[in-house]
Amino acid sequence: MPSPRLLPHAFAAWLLSLPVHAAEPVDAGTRTEPREAAAPPAALACLARWYPVVTPVRLDSGWGFSLPDGRSFPFDDGQTKSFARRLEAPDLEDTLSIPYRQGPITPVTREDEDPGRIRFEPLFEATYGATREQVDVVPIDFLGQPLKVNRKVAPAFERVSARLASLVARDASLKPYLQGVGGTFVWRNIANTNRRSAHSYGVSIDLNVARSHYWEWQKPRKPVRWRNAIPQALVDAFEAEGFIWGGRWFHYDTMHFEYRPELLDAACAPAR
Repeated sequence: MPSPRLLPHAFAAWLLSLPVHAAEPVDAGTRTEPREAAAPPAALACLARWYPVVTPVRLDSGWGFSLPDGRSFPFDDGQTKSFARRLEAPDLEDTLSIPYRQGPITPVTREDEDPGRIRFEPLFEATYGATREQVDVVPIDFLGQPLKVNRKVAPAFERVSARLASLVARDASLKPYLQGVGGTFVWRNIANTNRRSAHSYGVSIDLNVARSHYWEWQKPRKPVRWRNAIPQALVDAFEAEGFIWGGRWFHYDTMHFEYRPELLDAACAPAR
């Protein structure tokens, strides 16, 4: 699980005060406020810790959140959606709806089990930049390779690089997977979609394409048949610093790692 040291103390203090200030006024003579309604859902509070741009607020429809530009959204829009619909029009709760499972690498055979592929774009835009020009990228050294990543996640990339360097020093067979990486910051849409790629925000990296597998490249295209060659040790190193792996997806993309610490934090799992 990513280290809780990333949580600013000042923000933690604000969050602890939220239940008192965010609850709607209650007329004690006519009704009482349910105790659980006086605080935001645990998953929303957890997201606000990882993404300080999120401010939980009470809306007419229930709990929601506001972003720095003044826009407000429901945390849960109450709609029943297919997986395809959640990809195209998610609420913030939808992004947490598929549990991310760490541990030994195993084939993903359950259709549409793609934890992390559902992204709420306004959150990414508010956190990392809404245009190519607004995304603040900085150069880093990644195992001797110059890469550009978002300034906000550069420390996480550097910690991963240090972990990987230590692994390669002990096991040289891992090195080829980490050479000729496929890219980090590239402002673009996901292939064959109108959805923005995580690469556009400088929060993801593709390892050596020649040693990876991607469901869109398989022949024939259907049925989807999960494949992987990325070693467990590399996956563990990335996950330890808050990155999810596309090899945990039914629609597999084994070269892809993406900074999504909320999906590795059990406190962010929505109540069911």
